[in-house]
Amino acid sequence: MLRAGLLASLVKTSLKRTVHRTRPNVLMDEGIYARGRPGTNVGPWQSFPSGHSALSAAVACATARAYPEIKGPAYAAAAGVTTAQVVRGAHFPADVLMGALIGIAAEAAVHKLTHRRRRLGMRKSSVA
Repeated sequence: MLRAGLLASLVKTSLKRTVHRTRPNVLMDEGIYARGRPGTNVGPWQSFPSGHSALSAAVACATARAYPEIKGPAYAAAAGVTTAQVVRGAHFPADVLMGALIGIAAEAAVHKLTHRRRRLGMRKSSVA
């Protein structure tokens, strides 16, 4: 779970530093919308993608995989986090969608790599 969250955060941060998209509340309050402005690595210019959505999706997917009996509440919690980001004007819908996709992909990648390592480790120990 921790590895998935860290990977999601790394990808999210890299994209935020590349895209530089105005947050919706800046658009509503100041009438400014822009993308790709160099030197804008500050909060109001880091809307895309949503880090809260990336992390909540990664944690929800990891939780659902580890504890299938509570996958419904895990996914509902992640949906609540992503929805709140749009409602409070911190992100556009595309921001939270991309954040969620990053979280889902990060968890899947970590699971696949971890599973592969375990399989390889089992083969090595069974050969010895």
